[in-house]
Amino acid sequence: MNITGRIKLQKLKSELLAIFLFVISSIFSLYLALNLYSAPGIKSESNSINIFFVFYYILFLVVFTVIILFFVKKHARLIKSIFTIMVIYMVFIVSSIISGIVSVNIFEYYSIIAIVTGFISYMVIFKNEWYITDTAGIIMISGAAAIIGILLKPYIAIVLLIVFAVYDYISVYKTKHMVTLAKAAVDNSFPLMFALPNNKGMKMKDLTFDNRGESDVLMLGFGDMAIPEMLIVSSSIFYINHILLFATFTIGGAVIALYLLFFTNKNKPAPGLPYINTGVILGFLAALLIIHLIK
Repeated sequence: MNITGRIKLQKLKSELLAIFLFVISSIFSLYLALNLYSAPGIKSESNSINIFFVFYYILFLVVFTVIILFFVKKHARLIKSIFTIMVIYMVFIVSSIISGIVSVNIFEYYSIIAIVTGFISYMVIFKNEWYITDTAGIIMISGAAAIIGILLKPYIAIVLLIVFAVYDYISVYKTKHMVTLAKAAVDNSFPLMFALPNNKGMKMKDLTFDNRGESDVLMLGFGDMAIPEMLIVSSSIFYINHILLFATFTIGGAVIALYLLFFTNKNKPAPGLPYINTGVILGFLAALLIIHLIK
């Protein structure tokens, strides 16, 4: 095999790994959601959330992003600490859920939480490499997608995905502030993005936004997985009697969309949500159509 063929094969491996991580994260988020759904008060809380939640969420994101961009140049360490704390907090939440499922007594419950949260925290803070960030990211986005997904009805989740897709497109191609944020995240090793290098020995300290192409590193934001997974969870829980159908079609739609994203965008920043959200929404609509046809 010539050099060009080897490079293409290596990139394909990174792309397949990204798709695999999305599928694993989606399945994990569904597992968490199914266990959370039986908790007291979840159903009533879900009924209290309306369409205005989408606009509050977007407003918070825009304001938060503006604040981050304003301070990131002079206070990169502080911003990194904030994102690290957010990741650790979500690891704590997810470990609490898992511990509640598997523990048989109070000692085991707190021991599991302490060990998992403590270990991940230590690795993220002191030994951070791409595979550590990716692992913490999977735990974080699975937990976030599960918690928010079970609170949203599918139609609200769809509106959320559409708004985020438009926002992502504008922020990458028009205002370009998301590119600025991505550059800051990569250059300062913020735990915000999946790094999937062809060279598994790559060190995060050697990676910059500008040399990611030379280093053959596929980058994918945490939000590119977390946001579409909200509809995967929402639809699967809302139509729980057809959970396998909705999970299969929404995840399948995302997988096809990821392939198109990677195939049509090579070595340049591209918004992932217009692709992935569209794939998940189409998968949801296909599953919904099948239900109506078999009635």
